[in-house]
Amino acid sequence: MLLSSLTSLQQRVISALVLAPIAIAALYFGGVYFLAFLIGAAAIMAYEWCHASLETKPGILTALTAITVISALVLTYNFDIFQLVGVVISGSVLTAVATAFIKGRARIVWSFFGPICIGVPVVALMLLRSIPETGFALTFGLFLVIWATDIGAYFSGKSIGGPKIAPSISPNKTWAGLIGGMIAAMIVAFGVNSLLIGGQVATIGILGLGAICAIFAQMGDFAESAWKRHFGIKDASNLIPGHGGVMDRLDGVFLTAPILMAILMWNGI
Repeated sequence: MLLSSLTSLQQRVISALVLAPIAIAALYFGGVYFLAFLIGAAAIMAYEWCHASLETKPGILTALTAITVISALVLTYNFDIFQLVGVVISGSVLTAVATAFIKGRARIVWSFFGPICIGVPVVALMLLRSIPETGFALTFGLFLVIWATDIGAYFSGKSIGGPKIAPSISPNKTWAGLIGGMIAAMIVAFGVNSLLIGGQVATIGILGLGAICAIFAQMGDFAESAWKRHFGIKDASNLIPGHGGVMDRLDGVFLTAPILMAILMWNGI
């Protein structure tokens, strides 16, 4: 009752103050603690994905999706990448086949891509955190950049307004908000480079990386908004007051974590 009387922004702030320390602690200690945190997030996202995309009686399909992603996370923790790819593909196919029997062919595509859409970002986060010496700094820095993007976009969009980017998908997102989010992300990325990873990346490079992460964070937000609009829901769930569900809270990670991991692998890190 008390939370319902607060504004959306107030609810978001309170939720962040409660959840952020848990996420940061799991990230800081890493290893099995971060694995457990990601397993919990993946299980909830599997529930959210299946209950929206597959609608009635998705219990067994939720279980298959969650088991696939959790298995992939455990294999990532044990650095068995080849088995990881096999598990995700096999789990996606198995979930799609099960869907065909339970719900018919209309939902096969959504069930097939469930383990992939949930699994790729959480596996990328696990891989990022597992990088020796700089894993915590890189992963924590990514979260800081995404949070800066959200905050910068929110306040610049509210104060400046202007043309919308894609009003049919996300009516509140403006070009001014995107630019504000990019600027905030670049500033935070510069700070992360200077304070957490010892200035290992050239200034122009880290500013560019911050801008790229901001763009992909917003793209992830749009993708999740399009998914919700397709199924006529406002939030993935009502688990987090002011934020909706776990997918709503982590939508900025969906593309940025895999992109950052790919860039690091390309550069041999």
